[in-house]
Amino acid sequence: MSVIEGSTKEFGNTTILLHSLGSSCYRIEWYSRMTGASTSLARLKQDKYVVIRKWAQVKNMADVSSEFSSRNSALIHFLNNVDIVKSNDDWISAAKQHCLNLFVENEGLKPVTKASFPKPRLQGAIGKEVVVKSKLGEREIAHGLLLQLIGNQAEIQLANIKKKYLTKQVYIR
Repeated sequence: MSVIEGSTKEFGNTTILLHSLGSSCYRIEWYSRMTGASTSLARLKQDKYVVIRKWAQVKNMADVSSEFSSRNSALIHFLNNVDIVKSNDDWISAAKQHCLNLFVENEGLKPVTKASFPKPRLQGAIGKEVVVKSKLGEREIAHGLLLQLIGNQAEIQLANIKKKYLTKQVYIR
């Protein structure tokens, strides 16, 4: 695996890298210098994608990964789980656009001219302590570390297990 020369671009405290994994495989990496964490979207073979979150070494946590057979689902999951802590909204948008452009180019798709990048409510809390409240929001039912956002669910590390809750039940601590 090697970084493709000339593909590295910086957006504030975020660095985007493109790695070659072979003739038709690649990895787009979003690295945050602020947190030391990275999120990657890799095409391993046709119709097999994986999104991997590597935590900063100081967190001493296992990587989080999700596999996809749909390239669009993989891209959306990747963009919803990149590290945006203490980043300017314009830089985040430009970095996401750059990732989209790299994706489109490597997938052989037509360029996307008008992309919008909605920011999921909890995206800035990935890797932080969160509280899970009952469906009515009256009482706390759990607390843990937010690992990733999966559609309308949040995967949370609770002591020794991982559990998914609806994002509307999860609050920043």
